[in-house]
Amino acid sequence: MNVKDYRYIVEIAEQKSISKAAAVLYITQSALTRFLQRVEDELGASLFFRQGNHLVLTEVGQCYVERGRKIIELDYEAEEEISKLIQQKKQYIRIGYGFGRTDYITAAVLKPFFEIYKDVQIDVRLGSAESRLRMVERNELDLAVVTSRDYRPGLVYCQVGKVPLILAVPSHSCLLDMAVKTEGLKYPSVELRDWIGEPFVQLSTVTYSGKVIREFFKKNQVKPQVCLEINDVRSALKAVENGIGNCIFWEVPRGDHGVEYLSMREFAPPPQQLYVAYRSDVCISPAISYMIQLIRNAF
Repeated sequence: MNVKDYRYIVEIAEQKSISKAAAVLYITQSALTRFLQRVEDELGASLFFRQGNHLVLTEVGQCYVERGRKIIELDYEAEEEISKLIQQKKQYIRIGYGFGRTDYITAAVLKPFFEIYKDVQIDVRLGSAESRLRMVERNELDLAVVTSRDYRPGLVYCQVGKVPLILAVPSHSCLLDMAVKTEGLKYPSVELRDWIGEPFVQLSTVTYSGKVIREFFKKNQVKPQVCLEINDVRSALKAVENGIGNCIFWEVPRGDHGVEYLSMREFAPPPQQLYVAYRSDVCISPAISYMIQLIRNAF
C-alpha cells in the first residue's frame, strides 16, 4: 500500500460516502469503488458496512483509518522538511578549499556565481584537504575542492583539473634567467644545484606538499637553506613575493602576487588531480551544479 491508498480510504471514512469522497478526490465514483474493493480484497476483510445512507467503519476499518491518518501526517511532515531542505540548498552553499586558492576562487568562481545567483549565500571554510573531506562526510560542507583523491565511501569525486608541483620564486629572481624550456614540463625548468643553496620557505608537514618535499630532500641527501616554515600556501606566496625565499608546492593560481613559477628537472612527480568532492546522498541544486561547472572552467 502507498500513502494514496490511505488518503482515499480516510476520505471515504470522513465523507461516509463513496460518491462524496470521489467528488473531493476528483476521481469517478466507479474508480473509487473499484479501489475500495481492491484494498479490501488485499486485506481479506471489509473496511466499511452500510448503515442507512452512510458507510460506517468496521473494526478493521477503524484500525486502518487510525493508522492511515498517522501515516498521512508523517508523509506531510516529510514533504515539508524536504521542501525546506531543498529551498535551503537553493539559498545556501557551504564550500571548502585551501588557503592558496582563496584569491583565484574569489575572482574566477564566486564573482561570476553571484552574477547569476544573487540571493544565494556562500559559506567558505578554509583548511587542509583531510579536514575538508571530514566536513563533507559529516554534512558540514556541501562541496570541497581537494588536490588528492583520498577515497572515502559515500563521496563523489568530480575531476576538475590537474596541478603540477612547482618552484615559486620572486619575480626578480636570477633563477628566471637560468631556466630553460624542457619537454614535458609546464614551466621553464632549473636544476637542483641552481636553487638548493638559496633561502627556502618550507611548508610544514600538515600540508601534503610539505611531506612530499621532505621525502625528496631525504632521498637526494640535500639540505635546503630553510629560513621560514609556514602552514599554508597563501602565506608562502606572500613570503616568496616579499623576497624571503623560494618555495615548493602544488600549483595554485598566482593572481596578483609578484611571483613566478618554475619546474624542477629532478623533482617533477606526476601532476595531482584536482577534484570537487560531495556526498552522494545530498541534493545537488542547480546553484551547486553551476558552482561545480565554474570551478571546472576555472581550473
